[in-house]
Amino acid sequence: RLIHAIDREADPEHATTMLERALVHPDERAVGIGSDYLETGHPPEKFWKTYRRARAAGLKTTMHAGEFGCHWRNVETALDLLQVDRLDHCYTVLDNPELLARIVDLGLAVTVVPTNSYYLRTLPRAEWAERHPIRRMLDTGLRIHPNTDDPTFHNTSPNRVWASMHRDFGAGLDQIERMMWTGLDAAWLDAATRERLAGAFRSAWQDACDGLT
Repeated sequence: RLIHAIDREADPEHATTMLERALVHPDERAVGIGSDYLETGHPPEKFWKTYRRARAAGLKTTMHAGEFGCHWRNVETALDLLQVDRLDHCYTVLDNPELLARIVDLGLAVTVVPTNSYYLRTLPRAEWAERHPIRRMLDTGLRIHPNTDDPTFHNTSPNRVWASMHRDFGAGLDQIERMMWTGLDAAWLDAATRERLAGAFRSAWQDACDGLT
């Protein structure tokens, strides 16, 4: 599946034009919109009209919000004003226990990225694994799912990301399994595809666990 990416550093009109063109030329593989690139100085409310239009057209929505150095209000705005179906990064929600509890209660999925802070030097490398918010998120009840973000730029892959969740952040097998199912549940798929993948996931997970005994 594909997500139409809004360049949040561009004008809101650019996002609206992009979406309208996408709606004129629909593709069943393109199922939603998201907002990428620099969050600082480009808050979620900048694109509220585009998100409203996307929802009205039946598209799913997500947004990068609450990444490093960006206020948790961006998460709240994405949730309340944009009414997103999913959140990306969302690290600074840890600074607001009430908002955190609300997202947990809603069961909203949050995609997290271990590697971008490592390669972008957001945190000192020597302290990266201990200080990364993902380590705390694992024990909050948030429904998180690890992703690659920019696999080419970050020299990573899905396998490396999953390995990092265990090696660097201490995720146990039960947490890894829970994240795996979160990813499938939060994916924007039709019911038949989800059911087929669930069977494959279940079989592969059992085989992997059997190989550890």
